[in-house]
Formats: sequence, structure tokens, C-alpha cells
Amino acid sequence: MSKTTSCRRCGTCCLQGGPALHGPDQHLLQSGHLQLDDLIAVRRGELALAPLGREPEPVTGEFLKLKGKNGSWSCAFYDEVARGCTCYGHRPMACGLLDCTDTAPLLAIAGKDLLTRFDCIKGDDPMLPLVHEYERLCPCPDLQAICEWLRAKALSVDLLADLEAAVIRDLSFRGRIAAEYGLAVASELFYFGRPLFHLLQPLGLRAANTSAGIRLLPSQP
Repeated sequence: MSKTTSCRRCGTCCLQGGPALHGPDQHLLQSGHLQLDDLIAVRRGELALAPLGREPEPVTGEFLKLKGKNGSWSCAFYDEVARGCTCYGHRPMACGLLDCTDTAPLLAIAGKDLLTRFDCIKGDDPMLPLVHEYERLCPCPDLQAICEWLRAKALSVDLLADLEAAVIRDLSFRGRIAAEYGLAVASELFYFGRPLFHLLQPLGLRAANTSAGIRLLPSQP
């Protein structure tokens, strides 16, 4: 049987998530082929799949990637009906290197020269000092440790209370900025990444509004 040497247009890679952006991709933003609202910030400490990885790992340095759609990581530029990319002529570098028959070129750039928010935010953008403030007030907690504690059913009452306080602080900050600057959700995901309660959901904790305020409860089976 002959080896496949061209894209089968199966969409598997696109459905698994949009690519991380690298230094050479900055021209896509400068030319307007990509907008900041097309991107999502993955912050240091989040759990994410490395290229071709099987298990999420803690992110050691933040990066930007193309956002997903319909509540999933499926690339927003993937057309499932046509089984093709709607930005193919101006796709990020990682997309051009991805070949399911030879993953070496993609793996060679993994984790290298990654774009961050601070590479893309202009110096006079009023959001810039707010991003720094957010990182100071709402750093991403050790999600790997939290995951392990939950699996072992060893999450203490004090730690749960600390996480609830962090979720409330995170939502309060975002709410204040959204109200003051009219920030859309798409822009929020670029400037501040996903809210903490979203990051906790895959680990088995969901945020619920109760008579006592926001509480973290076990996710529904």
C-alpha cells in the first residue's frame, strides 16, 4: 500500500484546535488578515495539549492561538461543510508546516518563538496597563496540582475557599473592565484569556450562583 503524501482534508487537526502563533505570524496581524479578536491568550500555568500531545500539560510561557468555536477548540476558520480552511491563503505558519505524514517540521518549532499578548498590544492601547494589573491580581493557580488533589479527593476546605475567592476576583475584574470600556467577549479572551471558572471546569469543578454567592461545586457526571 502506498504511503499518503498529501493532505486528506479530514479536518482532524483543525477540529482538535487552532494553532499557536509564532514570530513570523505577526505579519498576519499587521496586514489585517488576522484581528486580535481572532485570538485567545493561553496564560502561563494553564493546562494545554502540546502539538500532537495526548495529555494536557502546564503551560510554562504564555502564547496566542486561533480561537475555537461553538464552545470547543475547533478552529474558528475551519469550514466543516466544505472541509477546508477559510483563511488558507493567509494561514499561520504552524498550519503550513503540519503534515500528518511527517510531523517533524511542526515539532521542530513547538514552543519556540511564540507570540504573546505583549508582542501584539500597542504601547498606547489603554488595555495594556490593565493586562499587567490583571496578571498581578489574578495569576493562574497551579491547575496541575489542583487536578491531582481532585483526583485524590484531597482538595481541602481552605484551598476550595481560596479558589472561590480567586474566581470571584477574576469575574469582578472582567466585569469592571467590560462595563468601563465596553469590551466584547472576543476582545476579553485576547486581553485576559479564559476566565478561571472555565479553566476549572475540565478538572471537575463548576461555578454556581447560590444564595451565599458564587460557589465551586463538583461538575455534574
